[in-house]
Amino acid sequence: MSLFGLYVPIIVVYFYLFIIGMCLGSFFMVVGYRVPKKESLVGRSHCDDCHHKLVAWQLIPGISYIFLKGKCRYCSSKIGVISPIFECLTGVLFVMSVALMQLTPEIIVSITLISLLLIVSVSDIKYQIIPNKVLGPFMLLGIIERFFIPQNEYWWYPIAGLLVGFLPLFILTEIKEKAMGGGDIKLFAIIGIFIGPFQVVAVLFVASVVALIYYLGMILMRRQSSKFIPFGPFIGIGTLLVYQYSTGQYETLIELLFR
Repeated sequence: MSLFGLYVPIIVVYFYLFIIGMCLGSFFMVVGYRVPKKESLVGRSHCDDCHHKLVAWQLIPGISYIFLKGKCRYCSSKIGVISPIFECLTGVLFVMSVALMQLTPEIIVSITLISLLLIVSVSDIKYQIIPNKVLGPFMLLGIIERFFIPQNEYWWYPIAGLLVGFLPLFILTEIKEKAMGGGDIKLFAIIGIFIGPFQVVAVLFVASVVALIYYLGMILMRRQSSKFIPFGPFIGIGTLLVYQYSTGQYETLIELLFR
């Protein structure tokens, strides 16, 4: 791969992207956990049980979990395996984005969208809330990015995406209270800015189907203890599937996997 005029083996590029993705994934978890609780993002991380502040090497994504053997060094309480899994997932998504987009300007949009979806998924799973303080900056980023990196020749496409993603769901919740959370509606509006009006409708459909399959699976396994299902992660899955399909990247993905 040519990078800044230099030839760099593609595997090296992907390796560093994966590491960067893991580091950002760790930060995304911090944002997803702290913003809903109105905590500062600049404070040092600490153990959730003994509240002992962690030193630098204990914050290294993935590696620290292995060296600590999944336990806090100070109180021996278990560290959730979700953290390294989430960090690795972020790394994989970053690598896939670059592999599929091939360093075109659209990669900026893709990385921004992935970052948004990961952060809101953490918040929604943990607290059943999608914070406005997360949505606001990403909405602004979406508007700016689509101004400089248009999806197509139609200037109104992001505006239409915002309206289609917001108005029908807002009207639905006005008619039927609690049909959908306010954070979910705002998230759909922002996704509409990034991917367009027709695509955001497809996201709603795909996300609903995936959520239904998950819910039925939990019922069959008798593990569903609550009627409430955080919809944010399913919106994320639906968005990534529809976005990759709408940008025509599935053929590239199949080629990468099976060539």
